[in-house]
Amino acid sequence: MVRRAEAACIPYQLEVLQAGTTDATAIQLTRAGVPVGVISIPCRYIHTPSEMVDATDVENAVKLLQAILENPVELSKRS
Repeated sequence: MVRRAEAACIPYQLEVLQAGTTDATAIQLTRAGVPVGVISIPCRYIHTPSEMVDATDVENAVKLLQAILENPVELSKRS
């Protein structure tokens, strides 16, 4: 995902969740483990009626998703 963002000159930042989770966690923990990636959009006042995002962040998330779908990520096989 990072390579696709850099190749397309899409700004990004990495996020490490210290609390909370996403639906990707359930996928990642399935069987012996499944590689997952999550595209998050920074939000202010999350899960409230006044939640806000920057429109540019949304546009860049769409651009990144498009870049990934146009050039699928190749996963290295574990030995």
